[in-house]
Amino acid sequence: MDCLLINGHVNDKSRLGLPGSLRSKMDDSAARDDACREYQSSLEDLTFNSKPHINMLTILAEENLHFAKDIVAIIEAQISKVFINIEILKFQLES
Repeated sequence: MDCLLINGHVNDKSRLGLPGSLRSKMDDSAARDDACREYQSSLEDLTFNSKPHINMLTILAEENLHFAKDIVAIIEAQISKVFINIEILKFQLES
């Protein structure tokens, strides 16, 4: 746990400033942002069928089950992006 040293005394940083429920919501939001950013970055690196990479994405998703809806949205967006790029490439090849 992060701590601050104030006047020679160690104080728990979580006790400073914010009420518990608000601090908890901010922590949850930061955790969701970090998990989503990490998952999206890793998913964007998947540019070919790679079992180790897919296994790693599966592990990341399992570690962040409480953000499942967000992870599913990231996967759906990536699939849409790939399909759009395929359609663009098809159109360019036909021209």
